[in-house]
Amino acid sequence: MKKIPIILLMLISINLIGQSLAECGIDNNPKLTQTESEFLNEYMTEAQRKNHDLTDKEVIFITGNSAHQIGTKSEYFNRIKKWNENGNKIATWIVELNDDEKIKSGGYDVIVTYHVKLLTKRRKRIIINEIKASR
Repeated sequence: MKKIPIILLMLISINLIGQSLAECGIDNNPKLTQTESEFLNEYMTEAQRKNHDLTDKEVIFITGNSAHQIGTKSEYFNRIKKWNENGNKIATWIVELNDDEKIKSGGYDVIVTYHVKLLTKRRKRIIINEIKASR
């Protein structure tokens, strides 16, 4: 009998996570919605987030082994959805931008990497310059 409430609670929580994920990445606005930030704050560990709260943050999405591809918010969340189907998580990390980098990038707060093995300081500068040029 004690197992039934636990199973029900697990099913409800899994369903809520799925519902919130379905509402993520529906546009490519770099500013995260409340649902997206709440999802990512729970999806990533504190180590991955580096203790950042992603609420109301503007995000640059970067992918590729050496961080050579600028992604979009919808691509990022579509990857999460695809991996989530198999019960897996994508390799994702936050890279903080300092105040100078925030200004140079045009107001972005952080870089979110996915499937990136190496992001050098040089590559980070190039990304910021590319983002600045595209705005």
